[in-house]
Amino acid sequence: MKKTVVLLGGALLLAACGNDNGLSKSAVQKAVDASAKSHAVCVPFALSVEDRKEGDYPVLGAPVVKLVKRKDNGKRANLAAIKQMEILTDAGIYHREKEERVGSGDEAVRYLVYKITQKGTDKFRAGVGELLMCIGSEKAEKVNYFTTPTPSNGVTVSQVSFEAKPQVERWAQKLLKDSPFYEGLKRTETRHATLVKTNKGWIDIMELRNN
Repeated sequence: MKKTVVLLGGALLLAACGNDNGLSKSAVQKAVDASAKSHAVCVPFALSVEDRKEGDYPVLGAPVVKLVKRKDNGKRANLAAIKQMEILTDAGIYHREKEERVGSGDEAVRYLVYKITQKGTDKFRAGVGELLMCIGSEKAEKVNYFTTPTPSNGVTVSQVSFEAKPQVERWAQKLLKDSPFYEGLKRTETRHATLVKTNKGWIDIMELRNN
């Protein structure tokens, strides 16, 4: 997930209250665009695993995911989960490793093995009791309104309301097309932000707090 990192040659200075406090709609749009891009869109997602052996617990986001390749009757197993892992492999989030064989003779079990990449590690973060998969960021669709810049605690601020919509990466669109999250990813949501005037222009105050 691309994160906003502010690297400046010097310190980021908050503009003192003065007379040059005009705020244009284009400046607001630029600020909320940057703010929205820094918001990761993350969802819980579980692989559609149908066939597993005792002790198996393949979890998306884990360093290694192993899927049973064949059912006991010899037919291919975990077709849906394998298709999902192929999408993630094509996206560079997991890498297909050498198959593993556990046991011997008729009791042997073959596993398809996938190892997470550095890119993949960056796509997952801890949620409440489960891992969340980050599938994109937000895009500011339009500015609803912004208030007249006013002084507050020695700086100049403006309150902004805007509409934001998820910008989902292509691999995630494929992966989630049959999930309950898919339709929700098409909707816009109203967001609010406090913009603060700095020597580098207007930015979301949360960016100051996070950097």
